Amino acid sequence: MKASTCAFALAIISHVASAFISPSTFAPIKDVGRYFTSTKQLYATIDVDEDTSRDTASMEEWSYAYGIGRADGIQLVGEDVDGFLDVHVETAQELPAGTSVMYIPSDVILSSNRAIAEFGRLEEAESLLQANGVENEMREFYLMLKILVELEKGEESPYYHYFNGLPRFFANGPSMTPFCYRCIPPFAAK
Repeated sequence: MKASTCAFALAIISHVASAFISPSTFAPIKDVGRYFTSTKQLYATIDVDEDTSRDTASMEEWSYAYGIGRADGIQLVGEDVDGFLDVHVETAQELPAGTSVMYIPSDVILSSNRAIAEFGRLEEAESLLQANGVENEMREFYLMLKILVELEKGEESPYYHYFNGLPRFFANGPSMTPFCYRCIPPFAAK
């Protein structure tokens, strides 16, 4: 995946303008309760195997259903790269410099602040993070918790089609953040 293109497209969040393609009816993202129990396996509905095809068509439908808009001429383009679907954003027409290319409603954005508001402060988990010297990663913990809760819900999650459209294979290091590298033990490399 062309990480710089994707990051650029997703990072540009601005006001709604008439130039955006109209989204279909917005369906609200529902909060989960603070306490939950489940015996589901995380991989039960989203296959995370590197060879699994990405469902970008459903992801695009999901984005319209949840109010994500894009400027006219912005499109997702897929191409086969070494047997994997590489999807990136392209323009089908010239856009003036400074043009907003995407609008993402704040209710759809997965954020640590929203996760903390949803789950409350998890004192025991925070204490464990502090005891292990990674208290500066607290926000990432809450965001990851939210993602895991949504993955566990499988098809019941409003984010299911978004997650199922994400890449499962990354061919280069630049697509990973320093946080990713700290999470991967040295013995996990192939």
